[in-house]
Amino acid sequence: MVEANRQSFAKVFSNWRFLLLWFGQLNSQLADRIYVYVLMIIAYNLTGGSNLGVSVPLLAFGLPSLLFGPLAGVYVDRWNRKWILTITSIIRGALILLIVPLINQSMILIFLVSLLIYTAMQFFAPAESASIPELVEKHDLIVANSLFMMTWMGASVIGFGLGAPLVNFFGNEVTFVVAAILYFVAAGAVFLIPLKPKPHNAEQPGTVLKHLMLGIEFIRRNSIVRYSLLKLFVATSAIAVISLLAISYAKDVLEIGAKNFGYLIIAVGVGMFIGMWILERLRRYVSMGMIVIVSFIVSGLTLVYIGTISDLKIALLLISILGMGNIFITSSIQTILQQRIPRFIRGRVFGVQNMLINSAFVFPVILAGIIADMYGVRFALELLGWLVALTGVAGIFLPKFRAV
Repeated sequence: MVEANRQSFAKVFSNWRFLLLWFGQLNSQLADRIYVYVLMIIAYNLTGGSNLGVSVPLLAFGLPSLLFGPLAGVYVDRWNRKWILTITSIIRGALILLIVPLINQSMILIFLVSLLIYTAMQFFAPAESASIPELVEKHDLIVANSLFMMTWMGASVIGFGLGAPLVNFFGNEVTFVVAAILYFVAAGAVFLIPLKPKPHNAEQPGTVLKHLMLGIEFIRRNSIVRYSLLKLFVATSAIAVISLLAISYAKDVLEIGAKNFGYLIIAVGVGMFIGMWILERLRRYVSMGMIVIVSFIVSGLTLVYIGTISDLKIALLLISILGMGNIFITSSIQTILQQRIPRFIRGRVFGVQNMLINSAFVFPVILAGIIADMYGVRFALELLGWLVALTGVAGIFLPKFRAV
């Protein structure tokens, strides 16, 4: 079985078409994180050290997703996905270069350009998710999605980590140029992918709104897809909230100092890496639906317990379990969606998914911040834990999902 596990990973890593998409994702994610890091610094300085000003990047990130996420999915189903991936990467790189002359000028103009950058991202994300099943064989999807989730987490850590030395040594302008170059590298990588163009006779008549409603209707009628999207929203919200509370947890609960919260992030990454290797073997014995349900319950109870302890070693172990549970949940759900959604409608469904994921980094984070300020970080973690666990319990009562 170990040999079969190695063969699955070897097949994915030897698939040069998939590796080009993965390399494009890696550079795009790094560019995103470096850009946000510098943007937060600029927002803080231009608003006179206001914490409210730092929320500007968050708003610029969330609004385009709410406004254009599902709509972008319609065009992902209509247009050539390789060109969507390529052109949106070039646009984001060019727009970042446009911000360079505005760095010390106007927060309003920077905000407007940022809106355009994140609007372009609404097309890139669903096109990327919809392309993975075209590049990887069905039984290798779980490995491919695990790798993408690992890259997403790793890019967040590395991207923010690179932001500090780049700004300190080279300044905001050069750091923006670095982010733009990473976008251009991503564009070059995805341009080389031999994705199949959409068949001309597959285009159905109707307005954009009609096609959007067809996607929403597909989600409404398909209980497995609908429930998977809901679970993915809860899982992403949990990730976002944990990221928000990590600093306070390190400082107030573990008493290791706010600046050392990075050790907690490393523990999450270790758990995700271990989980990536275990998941490929586990899914041979257990349905992906049951993996998701059990992972939610275990992760929820782990969160409840984390808030009650202050021992660093135990905390790091439990946080690693959370990382493992996260890779089990997100990779399995993404694989379920890719297997259950027909090619002609994937863009629309993944457009809705992208909106839900990005929304999870806005509204739940704000609510969790308020709760943590009012009742403490321990209570916020415990409340989050019970919500996550109950989401898993609810899955037990959906037989179709358990059997997926």
